[in-house]
Amino acid sequence: MTNHNFVTFPIFFTEGLPHGVCNFVFGLGNPVGETLCSHPHVRAISFTGSTRTGTRIAEVAAPMAKKCSLEMGGKNSAIVFPDCDRAKCMRTLLRACFLNQGEICLCTSRVFVHESMYKHFLADFVEETKALKVGPPNEHDSFLGALISKEHLEKVRGYVRLAGEEGGTILTGGLHPVTGLDDQYSLGYYMLPTVIEGLPVSARCMQEEIFGPVVCFAPFSNEQEMLDMVNGVEYGLCASVWTTDVRRVHRIANYIDVGTVWVNCWLVRHLHMPFGGTKMSGLGREGTDASRDFYTEVKTVCVDFNR
Repeated sequence: MTNHNFVTFPIFFTEGLPHGVCNFVFGLGNPVGETLCSHPHVRAISFTGSTRTGTRIAEVAAPMAKKCSLEMGGKNSAIVFPDCDRAKCMRTLLRACFLNQGEICLCTSRVFVHESMYKHFLADFVEETKALKVGPPNEHDSFLGALISKEHLEKVRGYVRLAGEEGGTILTGGLHPVTGLDDQYSLGYYMLPTVIEGLPVSARCMQEEIFGPVVCFAPFSNEQEMLDMVNGVEYGLCASVWTTDVRRVHRIANYIDVGTVWVNCWLVRHLHMPFGGTKMSGLGREGTDASRDFYTEVKTVCVDFNR
């Protein structure tokens, strides 16, 4: 991604943007990020990344009264009711859980299904997950590619091990090796899409952002139980609700403590709508009006015309 940014960056100047208005600075958080965030000439900081880094930026910015827009981590939920369009829900949740190997802050990592349909829905989801191909992205039938690094792969695999220790049952995927890869890809950081059930809501795998192809399932019996589980995390980025009951949609959307609620869809957004999270998922909003307000200052000028 960094390479693509560097290659496309000169377009700004060929299209007439004055040099110095936009700058591409490459480097690690320390010292590059730390220096930029603490520099007195930098008056506002817009950040997308981990909650750990975002809170550090806020610590640096606060004593200097810098404006911050922070888009950080998430532990996103899908809520499935019996009256949903089951085929569409299944198809969309496979994308929501495993698109880009789950390495999207908006990916779904917890699915709460009404108890009346839980067993059948979960069984079908597991079978659909088993059919997903893991392989290099230049092969058109690959659904999941490799994770970003060896270190991150080991981190995600560590959560799978932890899930077993916490009492969870791994229904598919897990630590099994990916087979069928050509020799040139055999050393890639590939991982099978993993489905887990049986974890208590307090388990780390149900609470912490994994950022990989791992999803945890749990049943619920009533709306209050479901809301307690959905809201019982430190994050509040997004959620999806699957039902055809409009009154239920408005009722649940009002009580879910997240920045975005998708109804019978996922990853749909008009760019003029505000985007961001609550709690430890972020600070501020992005989008047309919200971004304009963030990058500008409102000034009041009072003139006395009575002389």
